Amino acid sequence: MYFGVEGNLLGVLTPAPDPRPGAPTVVLLNAGLLHRVGPNRLHVDLARRLARRGVSSLRFDMSGVGDSELHAERLLYIERSVRDVVEAMDALDAEGHSDGYVLIGLCTGAYNAFRAALVDARVRGCVLLDGYSYPTLRSNIRHYLPRILQWDRWRRYLARRLGRGGVTDGAANDLVVFENEHVSRDRFAAELGSLIERGTKLLMVYTALGPLPYYYENQLAEALSELEFDPLVTVRFYESADHTFMLPGHRERLIDEIDEWVHESFGVVEAR
Repeated sequence: MYFGVEGNLLGVLTPAPDPRPGAPTVVLLNAGLLHRVGPNRLHVDLARRLARRGVSSLRFDMSGVGDSELHAERLLYIERSVRDVVEAMDALDAEGHSDGYVLIGLCTGAYNAFRAALVDARVRGCVLLDGYSYPTLRSNIRHYLPRILQWDRWRRYLARRLGRGGVTDGAANDLVVFENEHVSRDRFAAELGSLIERGTKLLMVYTALGPLPYYYENQLAEALSELEFDPLVTVRFYESADHTFMLPGHRERLIDEIDEWVHESFGVVEAR
């Protein structure tokens, strides 16, 4: 289906053959520049599982990615990504999906899901895979201690400090695809707190190989100790999984976890 104010966004709707009353519709967001099928077809597998269990979903390409064209209006990446998600929900509203939405994103998709949730109350929940992460004393020890004795790292550090081995002029002029902003710990805590206060439910899954260091399951809760997570925020840590959940065992566990979380969090009851 094509949708959006400019008709430039393309997505695939996977309707549930036997939709469950009150079930939110899931919206799957691009992981970086990957096509809407997701890394190793993760989004396809997840959409089909959810459909069998009574939950419809839309996986779509955001503007400038896959089969979706850029907006005619020039917008920063962060602005247009939020606009794309809002337009996807508008299109689903028009199709009769009126019970709210769960946004699912990996890496950049997690950032986009979170930012869209902040501005649109139709978002009832988010699944953030390797999204925002912040260090603790324990994670810093785990991160830096093994590196202290690695001479190659010190050599590269000294080379950078001395002006050697840095970014070349050619690389510095490369096209910037994403302009993801740095979000401070305090700002993220305030924004997450606003979603919790609104009643938005979150499943936050981390791997040890994500773009931001994450070392143990309680790291986020300890980093944001001023927030009360339960019962709205669920955190899971896949210590041995890769960033894209490539191995079948990790992928199956993740799909099972998301499926159960959607059903338990939103009271989706299967017909007997």
